[in-house]
Amino acid sequence: MGLALRILFSVVIIMGGCALAQPPLSLASSVSAVSKTANIQPDKPSSTTHLPIEGEFFNANGSKASLTDVIAIAKSCDYILIGETHNVTCDHIVQAKIIAALAESGMHITVGMEMFAQDKQPQLDAVNNGDVSLTEFPKKVDWKEAWGFPYPLYEPIIDVIYKHKIKLYALNFPFEIARKIGDDGMESLTPEERQFLPEKTIPSLKAQEEELARIHDKHVELMTKDKDDPKAAEVAKKSLAHYRKRFFLIQSMWDTCMAEQAVKIRKKTKLPMVILSGTGHVEHGWGISYRLSKLDPDAKVLLVVPWRDTRLLVADEGHIQFYCPLTKQSRLGFTLRMESDGATIIDVADKSAAYTAGFLVGDKIVKVSGMDVTSMMTLHRAGVKAAKEGKDMVFTVIRGDKETSISMPVPEHSHSS
Repeated sequence: MGLALRILFSVVIIMGGCALAQPPLSLASSVSAVSKTANIQPDKPSSTTHLPIEGEFFNANGSKASLTDVIAIAKSCDYILIGETHNVTCDHIVQAKIIAALAESGMHITVGMEMFAQDKQPQLDAVNNGDVSLTEFPKKVDWKEAWGFPYPLYEPIIDVIYKHKIKLYALNFPFEIARKIGDDGMESLTPEERQFLPEKTIPSLKAQEEELARIHDKHVELMTKDKDDPKAAEVAKKSLAHYRKRFFLIQSMWDTCMAEQAVKIRKKTKLPMVILSGTGHVEHGWGISYRLSKLDPDAKVLLVVPWRDTRLLVADEGHIQFYCPLTKQSRLGFTLRMESDGATIIDVADKSAAYTAGFLVGDKIVKVSGMDVTSMMTLHRAGVKAAKEGKDMVFTVIRGDKETSISMPVPEHSHSS
C-alpha cells in the first residue's frame, strides 16, 4: 500500500472506530433491540438552556442525572461501556470518577481497555498481581508502544484502578495486525497473528456500515480533491475505494474482538466489567454492545457517552451522557481548543492573566515550560510545576507564521496539585 493509502487507512480507522458522528436511530431499534439494557426510567425532559457544567450527567432525554443516579443504574448491569475521545482530558476524568464511585459503592468490577492489545496481558497480569508499582506502570506495560496517546491523559483512570485494586484487562488485538490486513488482506497473516483475532467476526449492522462508508468516502474525497489531473484523481479514488471492504472488516473485527474478550473475562471472573473505548465503539449500541448481545444475550449493558455541545441531546446515542466540551476555559483567562499540533486560543478574557501577558485569539500554544502541548493536562502539569518552583510559566506560541515566547506568572490558586 502506498503512503497515501496508508494515511487514508489510518485516518478512517481512527475516525470510524473512535469518533463516529451517527444519524440517530430510535432507542428501540438501536439499543434495546441489540442488547438487554438496564431498566432506565428517565425524568421529564429538562427545559434549561444554560451551559452545562463540565462532567455533568444527563439521561437520554436531556434531563439531569447525578453520579449517584448513574451508579444506581450501573450496579444492575453486567457491562458498563464508557466512550471517550482519546485526547480529551475531561472524558478520562469522568471515566475515572465512575469507576471510583462503583468501587466505593461496594461493587466488585473489572476494567477492560481498548488501549491494550491482548499481547500486553502478561504485563497487565503483573499489575493485577501487585508486582508493578503505580510509578512503574507506564514503563512496565510499554504504554508508548501500546497506545499512541500521552499517558498523562489516562493517569486519573490508572490511579483509581491502583487505589481500589481493580483487575485490568486487554481487549484489543495489535494495531499492526489491522494495518497488515489493510495492506495485504487476511491471507497475509501468520498463524501467530491469527490467534489474536475473534473466533468468528460478527458483521456490522446496516446503519453502522452506512456511516462507516460515509466516513471512508469523505476521506477519499479529501485526499483526491486537490489533484490537478482529473483522470489521476479518478484513478486515485478507485484505488482508495478498493480498500473499503477491508476497512469494514477491520471495524467489525475490532468490535467483535473487544466484546469476545469482555465476555470471556466476565465468565472467568464472575464480575461485571467496565469497558473503556472510543465513543464510536459505544454510541447507538452499534459497536461492542451489538456484539455483546450476540455473545452474551442475557447480559445487561449500559452505554455512557460524551456530549460535546449545547444542542439537544441525540436521545439514542447512549443511556447516559456526560458533558465534556472539546474546548477548555482556563483559569488563566483564555479558552482553548485542543488540536493535533497544540492548543489554539479561541477567546481571551479581558483583564485576565492571559490578557495581561499578551496572548491573542488565534495564538497556538505548542509548548509550555518546555513540554509539548499534547493535551490540556500538559497545561495543568506545567502550572502545578511552576507554582511549586515559584517560577513563571513559559509558553511557546505560533502567531501567524512566527514563533514567539510568552512568560506569565502563575495566578494564585489557579492550579491545584
